[in-house]
Amino acid sequence: MKICRYQDTPDGPVKIGVVRGNRVHDVSSVADMLPDVRWPYPPGDLFITNLERLRPVMEDLAEKTPDVPVASVLLRNPVANPGKFLCGAGNHKIVLEMGGHPRRLGLLFKMTNAAAGPADGVTLRWPERTTFHEMEIAIVIGKQGTEIPASEALDYVAGYCIGLDMTMQGSEFPSFGKSFDTYGVMGPWLTTRDEIADPDNLSYCLKVNGEDRQVDSTANLVLGIAGLVEHAASVMTLYPGDVIFSGTLPRSTGPVAPGDVMHAAMEGLGEMTVQVRGGPGRKTPLDGMEPAETATG
Repeated sequence: MKICRYQDTPDGPVKIGVVRGNRVHDVSSVADMLPDVRWPYPPGDLFITNLERLRPVMEDLAEKTPDVPVASVLLRNPVANPGKFLCGAGNHKIVLEMGGHPRRLGLLFKMTNAAAGPADGVTLRWPERTTFHEMEIAIVIGKQGTEIPASEALDYVAGYCIGLDMTMQGSEFPSFGKSFDTYGVMGPWLTTRDEIADPDNLSYCLKVNGEDRQVDSTANLVLGIAGLVEHAASVMTLYPGDVIFSGTLPRSTGPVAPGDVMHAAMEGLGEMTVQVRGGPGRKTPLDGMEPAETATG
């Protein structure tokens, strides 16, 4: 199943959709089946937590409800309330050949305010600084677990999205540079795990303004999907809606600028177009310092 969150217009309500071919069916009424919760709210995304129970109802609704072209709607992040974003560090065979290993490097983190969908685009709040694109597979956790062995890890996965792990370059901590609003683009929808026979062998391509920037395969990751889930769960509890960005080939990342158009396509997961926009520029206590003092900061 392919599940999206979308709007018909920028001011309209966010709906839940099932995507079939190039059409999207409105199944928003399934949200009425979600349990009522009170503070303190349970960890995890409530929709993802209940996904398996909701799926047959969504299938039935998709048969009955009108559909509209996917191209006519605004696609938002398919995971409404991600609990945390984890990013695979150095998780590519090229890094392994250079002596690095993701298990030694650990994980990088991205604040969940960075969550965005294709229609949100990417806003470069500090356009005078360099921001790199990093296309990868995004793994959406489907149920709670910790100390999960790789042999059982896929049982904890709800599905996959295309991920754009945008990262501002500079002397700040990497997690800071990853955490600007819109720097965690996911889409075009959530493809459930059962639709992807081998997530460790998906080819993908990212174009910027029509030019190939990243052409690779998930087969070149050091830690595949199961290994990444095991790695993350070895140090923390994973909850439904948590997202693991897989990591990508370092030398294929590159800068984007306001006005650029990114087009990301991954085998089995679809494709999405993401606009890059400019922001207001840096406004911090460092403003007014001599350029030499701020050149790398």
